Amino acid sequence: MGTTLISFLKSFSRWCNDVGTLVVLPLMVLVITFDVVLRYFFSAPLEWGEEINGLLLFLLLMLSMTYAWDMNKHIRMEIFYLKLTGWRRAFADVVTGLTGIVFFGCLGFQSWRDIDYMRKTNESSEVLHIPLWPFRALLVLISLIFVVKLLHYVFVGRKEAVHEEAALERDGIVITKEVV
Repeated sequence: MGTTLISFLKSFSRWCNDVGTLVVLPLMVLVITFDVVLRYFFSAPLEWGEEINGLLLFLLLMLSMTYAWDMNKHIRMEIFYLKLTGWRRAFADVVTGLTGIVFFGCLGFQSWRDIDYMRKTNESSEVLHIPLWPFRALLVLISLIFVVKLLHYVFVGRKEAVHEEAALERDGIVITKEVV
């Protein structure tokens, strides 16, 4: 895959993450704060507060997921991964990439198939009646981006990352493999 495509996807992932952390997350904080104040001081919680926060949380997760992968901040079992060397680590990397490709490929494909049905049935949120198909479309887009990134990782990026030293991070302190 071309480096231009991968560079574009990294830039797009960064932009999505910025939207998630600079727009969506503050909106969540405002809605939660407003809901809590109304609930505890006026006994009148927002009827739609939980619903909108669920949708905003979905947006935050989807918009930040591929950037977390790019920054190597995704969840993995580092306590075991750091002890792997040579072919074992390469095997773990390939298995990670392939299972991710299958998972996000299936997720994106099924989400794509669901969009038409969701539009035809006017599937929407319960209280605010926000159409849900755009959220499903975002899931398709992010799944597609992830599949492309994982394909690149399995066939090219993993080899580029061999020279990078894996490190464990605990409480904000990076612990290199030699210390572990």
